[in-house]
Amino acid sequence: MIDYSTLFYFVNNNQRKVEKETAEMDYEPSERSVQNILDFARCYEALETEETGYVEMILN
Repeated sequence: MIDYSTLFYFVNNNQRKVEKETAEMDYEPSERSVQNILDFARCYEALETEETGYVEMILN
């Protein structure tokens, strides 16, 4: 009999399922979601100050 633990079986079995599901999944975010992320990135700024370290700001 092969020395094969239950943990190895469980991990390998689940890994195969995840790889199969990932291969089947063809997902792209909506244009609105991408635009929201880009808008946030444009108004976000981080500066380093001498006394307080990094300061994060959301610019309007």
